[in-house]
Amino acid sequence: MQEYSTAESCVKAVFPNAPITMNRTDAYPIKVTVSAAIGKTSNVQVWSGRQQDLFRKYASKRKDAINAMTQNLQDLKEELE
Repeated sequence: MQEYSTAESCVKAVFPNAPITMNRTDAYPIKVTVSAAIGKTSNVQVWSGRQQDLFRKYASKRKDAINAMTQNLQDLKEELE
């Protein structure tokens, strides 16, 4: 679940009041996707990557993924303002 908590903390850092919904699947390879619901009909993919890239034991990959996710979220926030 550390991949979920990592993605959640990135979203909450940029959108503190955003509701977050986890949608788990048991398909391989395991991917994590962060999407934003814009309005009632639009769904924007913010970031997608391998689950392992968010594990603490892969610190370098995790840092890169967090930076990319945060940057994409900040870009989205600017577009919405």
